[in-house]
Parts: sequence; C-alpha cells; structure tokens
Amino acid sequence: MNKSILERNFSRYAHLYDTYATIQNLAASELSKRLPAEGIESILEIGCGTGNYTSLLRKKFRDARIMALDISGKMIELAKQKNHGEQVEFVIGDVEKIDIDAEFSLVTSNATFQWIESIEKAIEKYKKVIKREGVIAFSIFGPLTFGELNQSLKEAIQDDVAITSQNFLEKKSLDILLRRYFKKTSIEELVVKETYCSLMELLIKIKNTGTRGRGLNGSYFLNRSFLANLEGIYLKKFGQIEASYQIFFCKATK
Repeated sequence: MNKSILERNFSRYAHLYDTYATIQNLAASELSKRLPAEGIESILEIGCGTGNYTSLLRKKFRDARIMALDISGKMIELAKQKNHGEQVEFVIGDVEKIDIDAEFSLVTSNATFQWIESIEKAIEKYKKVIKREGVIAFSIFGPLTFGELNQSLKEAIQDDVAITSQNFLEKKSLDILLRRYFKKTSIEELVVKETYCSLMELLIKIKNTGTRGRGLNGSYFLNRSFLANLEGIYLKKFGQIEASYQIFFCKATK
C-alpha cells in the first residue's frame, strides 16, 4: 500500500467523508459494543479519521485518557472540531512508524488496519504499549468487501485484475496473527450489503471514503463506454448495484 497515495486520498476527501461513511460508522458502533465494560483508564486509537469512533470512545469511557492517531492532517482537523473540549490528544503520524512513549489499557482501531502494510508488525508494535491484562480491539474489512465490483471488473476488462480489497486478510490469517501475540483472542464476522441507484453512486462513495486504496488505473473509470458496459455486467450478474462489506471484529487480551 502506497502511504502517500493513501494519505492523499483521505485528506482530499476528508470534508466529504462523514456524508458517505455509513458502513464505517456502523462498524464503529458495533466495535464499541464489543469493548470491555470496565477497567479502561487509558486508550490509544489508531486511525481516528474524522473522530466518529473517538466520540463513541469518549462517551463510553468518560474518565479515560485518550490519544488518537491519524496519518491525515485534514482528518485530524475535523476530528478536533467534532471532539472539541473533550480532552482528547490528537496526533498526526504514520501509525506504523510513530513512536509511542506510554502504556494503555486499550488499543483500538475502527476500519483502519486493512490499510496497514504489515498488520503483523503493527500488532507486534502495539502489543508493547498495552498494559498487562490490557486489550487490543479493532474492526477490519475482509477480502469479500466489494466482491461484486471485483467480479464485474474481471469480466469487463477480461483480465485477472483485483481491486485493493481482494488483498485484505482472511479471518483465518487474522486469527493466527492474534494467537501468535496474545493469550486470549476472538474474532466475529459481519457481512453488510448496501444497494445503490447506479454504479457511479457506488464509485463516488468509494472515492469519498478513501476506501479505494491504491485503486485501479484511473483511465478505466474516465471512459463512459467502459462504465456503461461495467454497469451492464454488474446488473446482469447481481440484478442490482449492490456491494458487500465483510467486517471482522477482533479482540485480544495481553
């Protein structure tokens, strides 16, 4: 994953993110329900985005110290506005490279880990800042995400192409990673489907939430005839423009 492209995508569309991030907000709500009910006095949030999940953390853990990280300065600006006066420390930085000189009872992240180059290295890194008996809990998109779009693209392009989500980790791989570093682990899966009026509506949503990752060659999507053909294939295969979102809710105790 090219970090400069990722940061550029999230920053460029930060002002539109909340309008389109219905799935990310659903994941945040579901993740917050799966967090420990007590014993959380300090929280490190990885990839806070515009601060929606941060707000949920603050409401759930009123007295906890919260540090929230994100690679996008534009996202951080919006998160600060949304959480004004809530005593959250926001930090701009690459979550894989930044040095954290503190310990936390909870390390958590919503819909961010799939963008990390090496999830294993990140888990190993953040385990070190978790207190004894502390918890890591995160939501992450799985490889079935945008499966309909991927299948339609393969047929339209007549090539073995793959959109970014096809490289996301499967549940088994995540389970192996967590068990390697933590003593008690669990993973729950949720698949959500959304329908759209048109293919363009879906593509706009993907663009404005930054979830295209490194994307495909943009020339495909600037070609109207290609888009019309792709939409026709999509409708023929699935009967409507729908998109699946596979979400894993991972939790582990140190």
